[in-house]
Parts: sequence; C-alpha cells; structure tokens
Amino acid sequence: MSLADDSRTDSGRSAGADAAEATSENFAASRSRVDSGTGFELHSHQEDQLAWMSSGSMELAVEGERWHLRREHFAWIPGGMLHEMTFEEPGELVSVYADPGLRPPGQWDRPRTVQADELAAALLLHLVDGSPSPLRRSRCRLLLADLLAEAPAHHDAVALPRDPRARAIAARLLEQPDDPRPLADWAGAHGVSTKTIARAFLADTGSTFREWRVRARLHAAAGMLARGQAVQTVARAVGYESVSSFIAAFKLRFGTTPAHYAAAARPARPA
Repeated sequence: MSLADDSRTDSGRSAGADAAEATSENFAASRSRVDSGTGFELHSHQEDQLAWMSSGSMELAVEGERWHLRREHFAWIPGGMLHEMTFEEPGELVSVYADPGLRPPGQWDRPRTVQADELAAALLLHLVDGSPSPLRRSRCRLLLADLLAEAPAHHDAVALPRDPRARAIAARLLEQPDDPRPLADWAGAHGVSTKTIARAFLADTGSTFREWRVRARLHAAAGMLARGQAVQTVARAVGYESVSSFIAAFKLRFGTTPAHYAAAARPARPA
C-alpha cells in the first residue's frame, strides 16, 4: 500500500521525526511526535485516515470544514479529500490509514469527527505499540470498524468559523480563554457589526457566540489539565471565578471530572 507522505510540514520541517508504523497489505497505523508550529500542508491520499491527537491539539481543515481537536475526538478523513493539519503545541498524532473498501457501514464518505471511545483509543495505541500479529491486527481492525459504525453521527468538537474575522476572534479566545469581552467589543475591534459576527459563528459552527466560548474555554482547560496544571489554576485561567462551577461545566462537557480527565490524559503524553 502506498501511504501519503505526511512527514513534510508547511515550512518543510518534519512533523514526525520519531514515528512508529505497523503495516499490512491495506491497513496501517502510525504515531508521530509533532512540534509547536509544525503542520502537514494541503494534501490528499488514496486511503481513508482516522486521526487522533493522543496529546496536544490539532487544527484540521478538510473540505470546507475546520476543527480544533484534542484527545477526546477522532477525525475521519475519507480518501481523496484535500486536507491540512497544523499543530500549535507539542503533542502526539496517532493515525490509521485503510483502503476505502474497509470503511465501516454507513455514510463515511464525508469528513466527520466522533467521540474518541476509550476502547477504540486503546486499539489505536495497541496497533502502534503492541506489534500485534497479522491475525491480531485483523481483529483489531474489525473491532475498530464496528466501534466507528456505532459512533453517533453528531459530534461536539470545537468547530472554527470560516469567516476570517470570526475566525480571528475564535483563535484569540482559544489562546486567551479568560478574556471576558462581550461580542460587541470583539466585533467593534474588527470593524464589523455584532450581528455579522454572531451570524458567522452560528452559520459556521452551529453554536451561538456564547455557546462557542463556553466550549472553547473547556477545550482549552482540557489541554492545561493534560499538561499537569492544577484544577484551581486551570479554572481561573479559562475565566471561571468559582472552581465548583468550572468542575460542573467540565463534567457536563466531557462526562468526567477535571481530575479524572487529567489522570486519563497523563499516560498518553509523549516522553
């Protein structure tokens, strides 16, 4: 099988200098350490790709969609679709490439994000770390396809607006999630009306600006927790004055407490 050369970045630097790869005739798994400021320039490959940031974060653009992803989501990129990835912090990218004929049943001919099921994540790590036999690899592939087929069609990833002004605001809020400025102030700083920015967020992300900012704050919090920062510190850093309110919001978003999330993320961080 000929895999896409995803080892070049926009600047020509390697984003995966230390990659582990396991291949068979039509199925392959790889893991690459990525550095801040690197990325994979616009490209496509004939294989389907399932991409997962086991640590760090990724901005993925594919077929007009743009997402900011961490370890709680898988990204599905059908073969032949142009896409690019950028990494704003150090982390680890785990990918599975497979012949389109091995797709799960259902509508998997479009890009999508799905929640990273714990069992599916463990399968990906086993494929790149465990050196499974061909029979074990085949069983892992079948189970992974079954888990993906059962994944809900709707997702809760942090979508980014396509409108350049709204996207600039979104990028700033991901960098400084505790910024309390209301939408009117953001719109004024970019010389546009509040309604224009509000429409852009709703049309491109499916969320109001207020809803999107809450999601972005918790998304940023997940990254801080995975890097070992204390819950109290993270709560303040993402704009919560009350730690208990932060814990309640985080649990509603991720289905677990910040402490448990941090503990689960810790083993996945690259050495």
